[in-house]
Amino acid sequence: MEHLLKAIAAVVLFLVGLRLSAFFSGAETGFYRLSLPRLSIDARAGEKWAKQLLWFSKNPAYFVATCLIGNNVANYLTTAAIGWGALILFTETTEQIDIAATLLMSPIIFQFGELLPKSVYYLTPVKRLQKDIRWFRYFFRAFIFLSYPLVLITRLFEKLSAQKHQPAEIVLGRSRLVQLMQHGHEEGVLTDVQSRLTNGLLQLAPQVVTSSMTPVARILGMSESATREELLVFAKKIGISGIILHRDGQPDNWYYYSMVSELLSAKRTKSVIREMPVINPKSSKLVALHQLQCEQATYGIVRNSEKIYGIVARNGLIAQIFRPEMAESPSRSA
Repeated sequence: MEHLLKAIAAVVLFLVGLRLSAFFSGAETGFYRLSLPRLSIDARAGEKWAKQLLWFSKNPAYFVATCLIGNNVANYLTTAAIGWGALILFTETTEQIDIAATLLMSPIIFQFGELLPKSVYYLTPVKRLQKDIRWFRYFFRAFIFLSYPLVLITRLFEKLSAQKHQPAEIVLGRSRLVQLMQHGHEEGVLTDVQSRLTNGLLQLAPQVVTSSMTPVARILGMSESATREELLVFAKKIGISGIILHRDGQPDNWYYYSMVSELLSAKRTKSVIREMPVINPKSSKLVALHQLQCEQATYGIVRNSEKIYGIVARNGLIAQIFRPEMAESPSRSA
């Protein structure tokens, strides 16, 4: 009788571990499939489950850490149950028996503890998490002393990494927004141009402006003291619509620009010479584009107090929004 009770206990322990594995594996997949706009709408409508999921969406490190700890607990329980079951069956166990028993049960664990729940949560993330969020919060509170150090480590790496200005919340939000736009395009709500615009904006957002500028060594321009005729001849020879100008006697100190269309109708060269706005080299492409747009400038000088890095063209940044695949390529010189 005692032998039978031990066998039943081992089976129950294995089933508990398998259920926990399915719960946390599925919940993690469903979490990345959630729609933030829908959660926000349901939360404002007073849905308690939506408010709880929305909090985790804004603090994803806690959700991921809880899933990680939960999966480890589930793996420990299933492994312990397999070892206990092998001991009950064979009275004495060896490493070979333990390994063989684990390998024998691995397909079951993979199928019912990983693959099947992930597929179910992938297809119906809101429905499943709506039912499971209450239990998930219980585990979250139970594991908080273990998950909080993991969250602190994650935030430390975010601060030390080159992407410290992009916390996990922003990365998750961006991926979900892309997902939302893709669904909108598939359903015919968004046009191809709108989808390309959104995709381009999301790709440009994290990129620094220095990756799309024309370096100082490649700038083709003239001195601010050049005459109108000289500027027009130079523009025709090079085939450009805008001419970058440097300070007289300082060939590397690019500071102004002039458009050919304005030179053709101007009587005096100085009347159509414009000063380029200064753009911080650490600025993103979207920030640089916004600055150029606000100041109605065609070109901007990328520089700080110590060094001139290059020139960035407004039209080049706009073109990258609609051609995101070209976003990493530096723009052509003026």
